[in-house]
Amino acid sequence: MTETTKKTATNDVKVRLRQHKFTFKSVPLKPDGTVDQENEKEISVTEQFPGRRQAIAILDDSRGSAGVIRESNFLDAVFNKKSNILISPQTLNWAYFDTHTGLEDFYLETISFLQN
Repeated sequence: MTETTKKTATNDVKVRLRQHKFTFKSVPLKPDGTVDQENEKEISVTEQFPGRRQAIAILDDSRGSAGVIRESNFLDAVFNKKSNILISPQTLNWAYFDTHTGLEDFYLETISFLQN
Protein backbone atom coordinates (compact mmCIF):
# COMPACT_ATOMS: atom_id res chain seq x y z
CA MET A 1 0.00 0.00 0.00
CA THR A 2 1.38 3.40 -0.97
CA GLU A 3 1.02 6.27 1.45
CA THR A 4 0.11 9.61 -0.08
CA THR A 5 1.31 12.74 1.61
CA LYS A 6 -0.17 16.12 0.97
CA LYS A 7 2.39 18.85 0.47
CA THR A 8 1.52 22.27 1.77
CA ALA A 9 3.39 25.51 1.50
CA THR A 10 5.76 26.31 4.32
CA ASN A 11 5.20 29.43 6.36
CA ASP A 12 8.02 31.16 4.47
CA VAL A 13 6.37 30.45 1.11
CA LYS A 14 3.00 31.63 2.44
CA VAL A 15 4.60 34.87 3.61
CA ARG A 16 6.18 35.46 0.20
CA LEU A 17 2.87 34.81 -1.54
CA ARG A 18 0.94 37.22 0.67
CA GLN A 19 -0.60 40.11 -1.20
CA HIS A 20 -1.80 43.47 0.00
CA LYS A 21 -4.60 45.32 -1.76
CA PHE A 22 -5.61 48.88 -1.00
CA THR A 23 -6.99 51.99 -2.63
CA PHE A 24 -6.02 55.62 -2.35
CA LYS A 25 -7.32 58.82 -3.87
CA SER A 26 -5.27 60.52 -6.54
CA VAL A 27 -5.89 63.86 -8.18
CA PRO A 28 -4.07 65.24 -11.21
CA LEU A 29 -2.07 68.41 -10.74
CA LYS A 30 -2.65 71.28 -13.16
CA PRO A 31 0.37 72.89 -14.88
CA ASP A 32 0.19 75.78 -12.41
CA GLY A 33 0.52 73.31 -9.48
CA THR A 34 -3.09 73.49 -8.32
CA VAL A 35 -5.16 70.37 -7.79
CA ASP A 36 -7.74 69.35 -10.42
CA GLN A 37 -10.46 68.13 -7.99
CA GLU A 38 -12.91 67.40 -10.81
CA ASN A 39 -10.76 64.49 -11.97
CA GLU A 40 -10.16 62.78 -8.63
CA LYS A 41 -10.08 58.99 -8.85
CA GLU A 42 -9.38 56.00 -6.67
CA ILE A 43 -6.33 53.93 -7.53
CA SER A 44 -6.47 50.23 -6.65
CA VAL A 45 -3.06 48.83 -5.77
CA THR A 46 -1.89 45.24 -5.42
CA GLU A 47 1.45 44.58 -3.77
CA GLN A 48 3.18 41.29 -3.11
CA PHE A 49 5.33 40.64 -0.07
CA PRO A 50 8.89 39.96 -1.27
CA GLY A 51 9.78 37.68 1.64
CA ARG A 52 11.03 38.56 5.09
CA ARG A 53 14.72 38.86 4.16
CA GLN A 54 14.15 41.12 1.16
CA ALA A 55 11.63 43.29 3.04
CA ILE A 56 14.12 43.81 5.87
CA ALA A 57 16.92 44.50 3.39
CA ILE A 58 14.80 47.15 1.65
CA LEU A 59 13.96 48.78 4.97
CA ASP A 60 17.60 48.62 6.14
CA ASP A 61 18.93 50.03 2.86
CA SER A 62 16.40 52.87 3.09
CA ARG A 63 17.58 54.07 6.49
CA GLY A 64 19.75 57.13 6.79
CA SER A 65 22.58 57.58 9.29
CA ALA A 66 20.11 58.55 12.04
CA GLY A 67 18.17 55.31 11.53
CA VAL A 68 15.17 57.06 9.99
CA ILE A 69 13.75 55.65 6.77
CA ARG A 70 14.45 57.89 3.83
CA GLU A 71 11.29 57.92 1.75
CA SER A 72 13.06 58.42 -1.57
CA ASN A 73 15.33 55.40 -1.04
CA PHE A 74 12.41 53.27 0.10
CA LEU A 75 10.19 54.24 -2.84
CA ASP A 76 13.07 53.72 -5.29
CA ALA A 77 13.16 50.10 -4.12
CA VAL A 78 9.38 49.69 -4.32
CA PHE A 79 9.16 51.19 -7.81
CA ASN A 80 12.06 49.02 -9.00
CA LYS A 81 10.53 46.27 -11.14
CA LYS A 82 13.12 43.77 -9.88
CA SER A 83 11.75 43.97 -6.34
CA ASN A 84 8.42 42.49 -7.51
CA ILE A 85 6.56 44.37 -4.78
CA LEU A 86 4.28 46.55 -6.88
CA ILE A 87 2.11 44.18 -8.91
CA SER A 88 -0.47 46.65 -10.20
CA PRO A 89 -0.84 49.23 -11.49
CA GLN A 90 2.58 49.21 -13.13
CA THR A 91 2.10 52.90 -13.99
CA LEU A 92 2.81 54.01 -10.42
CA ASN A 93 6.28 55.52 -10.31
CA TRP A 94 8.03 58.81 -9.69
CA ALA A 95 6.78 60.25 -13.00
CA TYR A 96 3.16 59.49 -12.05
CA PHE A 97 3.47 61.21 -8.70
CA ASP A 98 5.14 64.24 -10.32
CA THR A 99 1.74 65.00 -11.85
CA HIS A 100 -0.67 63.46 -9.29
CA THR A 101 -1.34 63.55 -5.57
CA GLY A 102 -1.47 60.50 -3.32
CA LEU A 103 2.20 59.68 -2.81
CA GLU A 104 1.99 59.97 0.98
CA ASP A 105 -0.98 57.57 1.19
CA PHE A 106 0.78 55.12 -1.12
CA TYR A 107 3.99 55.34 0.92
CA LEU A 108 2.27 54.82 4.28
CA GLU A 109 0.31 51.78 3.07
CA THR A 110 3.38 50.20 1.50
CA ILE A 111 5.74 50.74 4.41
CA SER A 112 3.15 49.39 6.83
CA PHE A 113 2.74 46.29 4.66
CA LEU A 114 6.49 45.59 4.49
CA GLN A 115 7.03 46.16 8.21
CA ASN A 116 4.40 43.62 9.27
